Amino acid sequence: MKAAIFDLDGTLLDSMWLWEKLADNYLLSIGIEAPKDLGEALKDLTLKEACFYMKEEFNIKSTIDEINRDIEKLLADCYANCLQLKPYVLETLEEFKNKNIKMAIATATDEHLVSMALNRLDIKDYFEFIQTAEHVGLNKSKPEFFEIAIDRLGLKPEGIWVFEDALHCIISAKKAGLKVVAIKDESASLDIEKIKEVSDIYIDNFSQLEVDRLWKNY
Repeated sequence: MKAAIFDLDGTLLDSMWLWEKLADNYLLSIGIEAPKDLGEALKDLTLKEACFYMKEEFNIKSTIDEINRDIEKLLADCYANCLQLKPYVLETLEEFKNKNIKMAIATATDEHLVSMALNRLDIKDYFEFIQTAEHVGLNKSKPEFFEIAIDRLGLKPEGIWVFEDALHCIISAKKAGLKVVAIKDESASLDIEKIKEVSDIYIDNFSQLEVDRLWKNY
């Protein structure tokens, strides 16, 4: 193992609870009660794509940029002030650093939100770069998204491991020739059996990760 590509939300950050209720809370703020299946409809979309979906689906008069701005205010407060790392993340990052394993973040979340959380938690310097869906113009369900990250790391895919919680991202990472460690998150509970089937390693949290085995054998 020469490098690791980390997802952010649900993998490094305990933040999926925020995203799961975000659209509901926004719609409530403008007097619309969200349908029960809204989260399922939005789960694979970027924030901009979700704004477009809600504008069309619920006949919202605000522009997409205005919807995005209002939602980002809700997000920014949490990323800047309250979201925390998942268990044993910091210890894992430090161990990777000590073994000279390159690290990067590949996320659907906008970079300014990512930076708010990483700077507050004092972990931004662990990473070579932050790759976002918005910057590369591809969502994470596309293998090409991960191929760009592979090129930026300057390594062969077989030496890179992806750490992910979401099934659609795990599938696209595998299609890009990468090995995957799947991290348990309640937001993906309906997909857990398929995640276990598709990923190379499945862990409940980072305390179960055998870093030495990955480092020496892959």
